[in-house]
Amino acid sequence: MRAAEWGWAWPANRRILYNRASADPQGRLWSQRKRHVWWDEHARRWTGFDDPDFVATMPPDYQPPGDAIAQMALTGTSPFVMQADGKGWLFVPDGLLDGPLPTHYEPHESPLANPLYRQQSNPTRQVFERPGNRSNPSDGQPGGDVFPYVVTTYRLTEHHTAGGMSRGLPYLAELQPEFFCEVSPELVRERGLEQGGWATIVSARTAIEARVLVTPRMPALRLDDRVVHQIGLPYHWGVNGLASGDSANDLFGIVLDANVHIQESKAATCDIRPGRRPRGPALLELVESYRARAGIGTAKPDR
Repeated sequence: MRAAEWGWAWPANRRILYNRASADPQGRLWSQRKRHVWWDEHARRWTGFDDPDFVATMPPDYQPPGDAIAQMALTGTSPFVMQADGKGWLFVPDGLLDGPLPTHYEPHESPLANPLYRQQSNPTRQVFERPGNRSNPSDGQPGGDVFPYVVTTYRLTEHHTAGGMSRGLPYLAELQPEFFCEVSPELVRERGLEQGGWATIVSARTAIEARVLVTPRMPALRLDDRVVHQIGLPYHWGVNGLASGDSANDLFGIVLDANVHIQESKAATCDIRPGRRPRGPALLELVESYRARAGIGTAKPDR
């Protein structure tokens, strides 16, 4: 096995995608210290410490004939074989809806006004306003103070990729036996939470419950002369498995990035309160009470 010290291999035992870029257009190494693959003129093939991420016998001076297809239609100096032209792109070639350069917008739901621009949130974002996908008001909007805290999700080291691959494995379920929320000592005091106790986290979509983990990893932030508290939620739990629990993703609405359609709403706003969430109709009533206070509407959440 080549490059055995690497912990991950792509198909064909390839450790680094686009490793053709470790050599110059003539196939010579840019750096001996960072060498990966290079052209061996004597053997008439690419060699080195990784499997080439392209045709191993394609010489650096290769020029495709007019009827060539797939990667044989690329030149020998084109390292990005997964692109149609073999070149690296700073921007997409067509269909760019946001950009071309990144800038700062506040999330769709935010406890702060955008400190840099009058435009609060990304104007190209895709928003789906439906009865079960209501949005929390942001800072400066009526009802914005009903959901004063920032909530976000993240992955756990002890879990393999996501919950569906983790909750059914006994060893991983033992390492992470219960859904939890990470909160700061300051937020614990502010909201009357208790280490190891239950907390209910509420958005305009639904309410979920989690065990309280008090940690300095989620410090209170001072932003724009305000203190903003964060709540961290691992997203691995669900109703099935050896270690089941509420799903953090239920809290989030569907708001998508315009270019790649990935949820930008994984940072949102919420409220947190001590105790377990209600069940059945009482859960719907709790969420409806928050919606009414925030002026969101009366349609019932999906859950």
